[in-house]
Amino acid sequence: MAFGPPPADASAMKFWVTVEGHEAEVDFRTVGDRLLLEVEGRTLEADFRRLPDGEVYSLLIEGRSHEVRVTPGNGVHEVTIASTTLAVEVRHPLERLLQSSEREHGGGRGETIVAPMPGLVVGIKVAPGDVVAAGQAVVVVEAMKMQNELTARSGGVVQEILVSERASVAAGQPLVRLGPAPQ
Repeated sequence: MAFGPPPADASAMKFWVTVEGHEAEVDFRTVGDRLLLEVEGRTLEADFRRLPDGEVYSLLIEGRSHEVRVTPGNGVHEVTIASTTLAVEVRHPLERLLQSSEREHGGGRGETIVAPMPGLVVGIKVAPGDVVAAGQAVVVVEAMKMQNELTARSGGVVQEILVSERASVAAGQPLVRLGPAPQ
């Protein structure tokens, strides 16, 4: 199956997805009620509808109907198809790049939490001077009608909050700066 450039009404995003230890870059596009995923040279095309509870989607793939439940979490979502539940970690490529850079240069020197995708800041969960633990939520960004809690990877002290609630943010935009954790 080959696809040309997306129509003007298409929305497109790129993510790094980890499922059962396997990482892959995924190009995700929606065109109306059509979902197009490109993963490792393969294209998956589906009709999709979000059901009223907001966590369940109905997908029609190659004439077969599938019900998929997505339960959001701290960067890791639970995805249930039929009776199988998988932990799926979804990251923006920039966030993945920042994580690998941080590992190479050593953690513990603070970090900057960035928006993994364009969206709207709907909650700031910390204040300057707060001590934040690794894995603690610091800001909530809404994108594509889903709220995403962004967490500190290594923790530290909140030095600066760079956005306000209800602000629109771009992918990769710095949101909160953390300094080194107190010793």
